[in-house]
Amino acid sequence: MQKGMKKTISYMLMTALAALALSCQKNGGESGKIEPTMKGVFYADIPGDKALVEIAPGASKTYALKACAFRDYVTDITMNFSFKANPEAVTAYNEANGTSYEMAPGTSFELVTNEVMLPRYAKASTTAKLKLNASGLEKDVTYILPLTLDKAKQTDNWAVADTLAAFVLFKLSDYDPYGPGTESNPYSIASVDDLKGMGAKLIEGSKVYFKLDADIDMAGVTEWTPACVGSPYKAFELDGAGHTISNFKGTTSLFGCVAGKIYDLNVTGVVIENVSGPVGILASYGGEEGNPVTVDHVHVQGKITNTQSHGTGGLFGVISEATINACSADIVIVSNKYDSGGIYGYDNSPAGKRSMITNCWTSGDITGNRMVGGIAGMLSNKESECVISCCYSTAAVHAQFQYGGLVGNAIKGDKSGNATTVINNHIEKCLAWNQAVYSDVADDAVHYSAGAIVGFTALKNYHVDCYRRFDLDFRECPGNASNVLVDHANSSPDSPLVEMAESAGATNYNFPYHGKAAAEGETASQVAKKLGWDEEIWDLSGALPFFKGGDAPVVVDDENAGGQLPDFDEHDFFNK
Repeated sequence: MQKGMKKTISYMLMTALAALALSCQKNGGESGKIEPTMKGVFYADIPGDKALVEIAPGASKTYALKACAFRDYVTDITMNFSFKANPEAVTAYNEANGTSYEMAPGTSFELVTNEVMLPRYAKASTTAKLKLNASGLEKDVTYILPLTLDKAKQTDNWAVADTLAAFVLFKLSDYDPYGPGTESNPYSIASVDDLKGMGAKLIEGSKVYFKLDADIDMAGVTEWTPACVGSPYKAFELDGAGHTISNFKGTTSLFGCVAGKIYDLNVTGVVIENVSGPVGILASYGGEEGNPVTVDHVHVQGKITNTQSHGTGGLFGVISEATINACSADIVIVSNKYDSGGIYGYDNSPAGKRSMITNCWTSGDITGNRMVGGIAGMLSNKESECVISCCYSTAAVHAQFQYGGLVGNAIKGDKSGNATTVINNHIEKCLAWNQAVYSDVADDAVHYSAGAIVGFTALKNYHVDCYRRFDLDFRECPGNASNVLVDHANSSPDSPLVEMAESAGATNYNFPYHGKAAAEGETASQVAKKLGWDEEIWDLSGALPFFKGGDAPVVVDDENAGGQLPDFDEHDFFNK
């Protein structure tokens, strides 16, 4: 957002409130009294970064666009809004900010989806899709696109805060989309052929830079060779620029082996099957010794079937020296092997190194043999360190043994944590909000150690402030009552986890970590807020935490909903 914008918006808010107060007085009739029914006031908003964006020829940039209730106004009916560009706001913006931006040409933007739905009593709507491109842009000119609400269906009893328009600033980029692959001038990826050509541009011993300049649909691609397929890894950095790679289908991962960085990317509609080794949607291997990987703001969605090899994950099959932040996976994993997880299968970081998984969520269904978790299948069992913090999963987790809502196996040395290996696994401020965590194996089958948070853990790991949903569907096997959900206190090497009783049989150990039960009716967002999750990253306004600027789940109340707020006569608005 440009300098002075906050001051301008404050002035605009005061103006809108004054106008609203005047309209309410005018609605008072001859008596001059204010009627109890007031108009709802709404405005257009683009969540997230408002910084100036540069767009290369042939490229595009996509934004989410929402309708928001102004201040404390909400509606007791579900409403549908549409948006429009508002050229009249350009002059006012320039005068208020001392700028001389030009109105974006009509060829440079498109409201791909223009209607949104605002549920009753909600403050923000579902998202419409705005796409910008470089068509009609001139060099060295900064353009502005003001967007406001156009109309609402279902009722006339609403007002639009025209001065609270959503502004987008953009200009024509001067970088060469054909290379040379440096940080300041990355290679452009705008087609399937560009994706296929990445491998030929990689250089051993150097990092090559790429930027996704368009959404890419891979439907119909029948042959695929990942960019990097062996060690030593050839490092690259890919800026997804908010774009989406969709409908990838194959027998391997999208990129193979990744060292370097991938960020701001969506990969959806993926189907991977008939694989012969570890696999994830992004890559089979994320990082190797001496070649770490960083992944930031990446979302993946799809299904992986792996019945041939250990190590299956939403992003990666195997990680080493990985930093994964603000990522998500809506994933279905079907495996009869070890080490399956919503983010990664297992950690192979060398001694003295660390992997960090922070601010991530997963959903879907994850099935494996053992070492299965909503976030990770197995943490490293070497003298390395793994930190999983401020993450949650709603995925259903099914396995035979060593499985948990978040982590399957977190062992360091032996189960008591008394081996010579360093006890450095941290599971902190995480939420097991899974649909279910269970096994359906027979009572006399091998089924030891299942947990709400961690299935099989070393007692001297760090287990800090993790919670499970109060009604979690958890069972180790149909008739085994030796492992039931209990609240666990925080633990560390100096204050080890309390050992649970072993079940009958020498192999049926119970070394789970269940965390603490959330209060009945408490939402995941409420618990996350209590734990101090970073609200610069997380939107905690709904039942489930979602990333700022991302789509949140929409829950539409039935017509006679009550309790949270009183019901009103149709088309009335309510000021809290």
